[in-house]
Amino acid sequence: MSDNTINRPIAVTIVSVVMLVLGVWNVIYSFTGVYAPFGLLYTAFHTLLTVVMFAGISGIWSMERWGVIVFSIVMALKFALDVYSGAFSYFIFLLLIPTVIYLGNAKKMK
Repeated sequence: MSDNTINRPIAVTIVSVVMLVLGVWNVIYSFTGVYAPFGLLYTAFHTLLTVVMFAGISGIWSMERWGVIVFSIVMALKFALDVYSGAFSYFIFLLLIPTVIYLGNAKKMK
C-alpha cells in the first residue's frame, strides 16, 4: 500500500452499494414495459443514463472526483429526461440524497 491511499467514508460506501443495487433493479425493471407510456426512446435513454451512472459510481468507489462529476451530470440529465418525457414524479428528488453525499465528500477524493 502506498502512503497516498484514501479511505472511503462509510456513507460513500453504503450509498454506492445501494445505488448499484437500485441501478441493476432499474435496468431489469425497464424491460417489463412499465416505461412504455413515456415513449419509445425513454426506456433507452433511461437505461443509458443508468449505465453511465454505473461508470460514475465506479469512479466514486475509487475515490476519484471525476466520478462525482459524472454522477452529478447523470442525475441532472435524469431530471431533464423525466420532465421532458412527462415521467417526472416527486419521488425522483430522492436522487438528490446520494448526490449531496457524494458532493460533500468530493474534497476527500483525488
